[in-house]
Amino acid sequence: MPVVRVSWFEGKGHGQKEKVAAEITESIVRNTDTDPKYIYVIFDDVKASDWAGSGKLFGGPDSGGEA
Repeated sequence: MPVVRVSWFEGKGHGQKEKVAAEITESIVRNTDTDPKYIYVIFDDVKASDWAGSGKLFGGPDSGGEA
């Protein structure tokens, strides 16, 4: 039972998530012959102010906005 977690900045629409979930699922089916009913994709929508890279937050008052 593959479970794929996608962590990204919040703000993606329902349609975008549907397309990404479909493509991830299709790739796993194509490469592993797993029945799609056993494949799960979980989206973690994260505020930019809760995500850091290179030791600095992407969002917040001192960040200059999102990356």
